[in-house]
Amino acid sequence: MINVVIIDDEQDSIDDLIYMLKKHALPVSILATATSGMEGIVCILEHKPQLVFLDVVMPGMSGFDMLALLPKLDFQLIITTSVDAYAIQAIRASAIDFLLKPITSNELIAAVQRTIHKQDLPTPSQINLLADGMREERKAVRKIAISISDGIQMLELDDILYFESDGNYTTIFLCNEQKILVSKPIGKFEEIVDPSNFFRIHNSYLVNINHVSKFIRSEGGYVILTNGKSITVARSRKEALVELLSKG
Repeated sequence: MINVVIIDDEQDSIDDLIYMLKKHALPVSILATATSGMEGIVCILEHKPQLVFLDVVMPGMSGFDMLALLPKLDFQLIITTSVDAYAIQAIRASAIDFLLKPITSNELIAAVQRTIHKQDLPTPSQINLLADGMREERKAVRKIAISISDGIQMLELDDILYFESDGNYTTIFLCNEQKILVSKPIGKFEEIVDPSNFFRIHNSYLVNINHVSKFIRSEGGYVILTNGKSITVARSRKEALVELLSKG
């Protein structure tokens, strides 16, 4: 059983979450609930939960303000939110788990199961990335958090040349010639990045447009990146790519 604290300024949301956790007999023990950031701090320090469900958008003290006042982040975190698509982009970039309200049964079950098997705790860098992204939710995401074997690596999107798909895995190729294999499909990264800077030129490739040095129409069509790498462009995506490059 995982010990849980729920923090949300809406009591109805707390009640709904408790109902769903019990309905699906999920392996959690609800230690306490709180309807404000200050109450949340008291609950966390007193009960020392393993998992916190946190609504970050609360009046007075936000969830981010609350987290910043804690001496350490020694629990797993699932964000519960009803914010718009721009903030969701920021949450995905931070690699912190979240549930979009109204919460569905399948998403709740999956989130709890992921938490059970997760070893890394959220880091201050991830929290800061998420907070910055949601405070400036109309601003494009600049960084993403990548889970690696020994923790979390923060990547500047400007330093990424391209993403290459391999089924449910994706390899990220960086300007410094480093490459990182991530157990996440390429479509998840396509949801995070700014579509004006990254383009899916092929089912297998998501390319940073800022690192395209040439587009060659002959031989079916391909791009040459700033590191000399050549990548084929799918026939169905040539027109959209040319239009995007023309805007640059």
